[in-house]
Amino acid sequence: MKIAGPVLAASLAFVPLAAAAHPHLWISQVVRVVTENGAYTHVEIEWKFDPHASEDEIPAIDEDNDGQFSEEEIRLLVRDMMPELQKAGFLTWLNIGEKDFRPPEVPDFDARIDNPATFTPPEWDRGAGDGDRMPDNKSQAMSLPPRGEQERNLVYTMRFELPRPVTSFSITTYQPDDEMRVEVDKESLPAGCTLDKHPTYKSEFVPGQPVFADRVTCRLP
Repeated sequence: MKIAGPVLAASLAFVPLAAAAHPHLWISQVVRVVTENGAYTHVEIEWKFDPHASEDEIPAIDEDNDGQFSEEEIRLLVRDMMPELQKAGFLTWLNIGEKDFRPPEVPDFDARIDNPATFTPPEWDRGAGDGDRMPDNKSQAMSLPPRGEQERNLVYTMRFELPRPVTSFSITTYQPDDEMRVEVDKESLPAGCTLDKHPTYKSEFVPGQPVFADRVTCRLP
């Protein structure tokens, strides 16, 4: 069986032992909105994986190694990856005025490769903090895969339909154990949207030093 998205799958499946680790992969998230008849109807999030994680993932998806994803390669990616991502609630919480909730439906999905990379985070030690907490098969303290001269990003795009048209909503995406660090690209925020930190959702890789999740709130005039 083809197994696509090994880094993502491992991050989603392995939660309890990594609470003191730095993020093993980094994602830059772009938030987009869809409006119709003066109301928001959909919200779209785009994940750009850091170059190291992208080089772990891309070869498993791009089976013909042509540097782009075919419709069939994306179909297989959805088949293998989407059930696990759905179990994790797409790592996303929505709010349209009452209480936060997980996206209720599977989103429209697409994937691509950005070559050259359009997102490159600062260098960091992906295995820092693992110590004796991580079994050998889960530890990230290993040699990184070979990297070409030109870095690339794996990019996922997910479009969620809101339960009903609204004039305001918020969206928060994060993983509590900080295996995956998701940070919103503040330079790409749509008009009418603001970025702050969620008051309660947090990752905590160093006990007592929480990293609160980015929250995007959008309001129409």
